[in-house]
Amino acid sequence: MSSHTPMQLSISTKAQHGAVTMQPAAGLTPPVTPTIENDRTSVGGSTASRAVTSTPTGGHIVAGSCPLAFYDQLEYQRDHEGHLKEFGRGAWSVVRVAFSSPRTDTIVRPFTPPSSPTPASRVVAVKSPARRDGCAVLQAEALTLTRACSVPGSERHIVRFHGFIAESNSIVMSAVPLPLSKYIEEKARFAEENKTTRNMFEPVQGMAQWHDLAKKLITSLSWIHSQALVIHGDIKPHNILLKPRMSIDDSANSTEFAYEPLFADFSSSHPITPSETAPAGAQTALTPPFTAPEILTSLLSSPDTPPTPASDVFSLAVTLLAAATGDLLLYPSQRRLLMSKNGHQVIEFVQSGHSGTRVPKNGHVEKILKPAVMKNPDQRIKPHLWLDQFFS
Repeated sequence: MSSHTPMQLSISTKAQHGAVTMQPAAGLTPPVTPTIENDRTSVGGSTASRAVTSTPTGGHIVAGSCPLAFYDQLEYQRDHEGHLKEFGRGAWSVVRVAFSSPRTDTIVRPFTPPSSPTPASRVVAVKSPARRDGCAVLQAEALTLTRACSVPGSERHIVRFHGFIAESNSIVMSAVPLPLSKYIEEKARFAEENKTTRNMFEPVQGMAQWHDLAKKLITSLSWIHSQALVIHGDIKPHNILLKPRMSIDDSANSTEFAYEPLFADFSSSHPITPSETAPAGAQTALTPPFTAPEILTSLLSSPDTPPTPASDVFSLAVTLLAAATGDLLLYPSQRRLLMSKNGHQVIEFVQSGHSGTRVPKNGHVEKILKPAVMKNPDQRIKPHLWLDQFFS
């Protein structure tokens, strides 16, 4: 199956009233960062760089306008040719793999041997600007993550944020190795190879696991909106990471989704509270076909239109539609312009395509997703009602 390479548009906004500029993005939105929680495990057969970067002392929020500072030291990993190992690149950033360990210059040496060993290095993902205008984007994202991760329960819904390095404008995060987009492609290939008249009318991962995935993602979106008070702004399979659940069976007969899905990449996020303004440097990256139609059409007249809770709901519904069909492209390219005006018909368009049998008319998937793709954003179902209606 061909990989999805979405077209990107980025809207640069300012904290104060002023000009708004619209720029074409050079690629994907800043990439999410896969993390490997194993201690000192080699990644991709590469070796660790011996250059050690000391980061500023921090670990606390200095003020409401300052992101959490990262104070550990980083040891970047290199491949066999000496190049810095990367997880990926995006429109504004590059994500590199590094080992994180406590700063040796801040450790007080005891007179007697410690009763427990010093914590081992852990692999982290370091997201740094790939171009000059990426600095402000990552600063704004770090502030959003600082606020969101201070809310209890954040570790169940978003990728863990370890802190911000002001000197390099870098974000340090935990890592999960599998994006939902890759999982969808793998399940689609397996489903196609094992397609029968019995399973061809179900999501590629099976109905039970798709249903559990939907419940988990809607629960997390509800938390992001109601507790973190954030609009994500760019929900798509590429910005959701899957953390393995070791005790769960991943067989076709399992009724539970074998991963904990975590939202990542908040570079397009905005505060949900009307009285708050987006952090300086906040940007909105749009990824058809996952962007709500009202946001796409607004670009023609109001390029500074920010995402809304309703547009997040639409994007999550289309993400779940892609998960069910196994098709990240969803519909042919010639229909994408039409979708900017008739995005509320996305389910019907998909049903008429080559993967349409996975979403039968009036079937379980359609019933769950239909209220989330209403043409009028005000009529789209709210995440908490979405849960109550279909998952309680």
